[in-house]
Amino acid sequence: MKNLFKNIAIFFVVFSFAACSNDDVDFAPKSLEVTPHNISGYWKLTEHNGQKIPQGLFCYVEYIRKDRKFVMYQKFDSMYPRRITGVFSIEKDKYGKYILNGKYDYGMGEWNNKYFVTELLESSMILTADSENAEISKYIRCNEIPEDIIESAK
Repeated sequence: MKNLFKNIAIFFVVFSFAACSNDDVDFAPKSLEVTPHNISGYWKLTEHNGQKIPQGLFCYVEYIRKDRKFVMYQKFDSMYPRRITGVFSIEKDKYGKYILNGKYDYGMGEWNNKYFVTELLESSMILTADSENAEISKYIRCNEIPEDIIESAK
């Protein structure tokens, strides 16, 4: 009889642990560390403040890790596409947030805003402007900048 009670007690202990589950498991992809290596490559702007980029407008950016340079092809504020170059930097603020900043070539000055990298995944990146209206831009990683866009910006 003692063995029966002991086996029942063990049975309840084992099944009480087996019945517990961790409902707090976060299955969201983990954001990468923001480094020149992790952001290097080609990126296409797909959303700005939650709105899809309208047909005919575009922004592609290539971040070059080695020299911390960028090449941007964009068509927003002009009738024709433009090629814009410069250098970028990554810093970490006192709160541990990563900030992406840049300076244009040819004496054109610094970027209008600094950008908090609020999410960096293998396939996407979300930048939030350090400005009054905190514009949010979503980029997706792409294999290359389309040749027709490069040609049209020459």
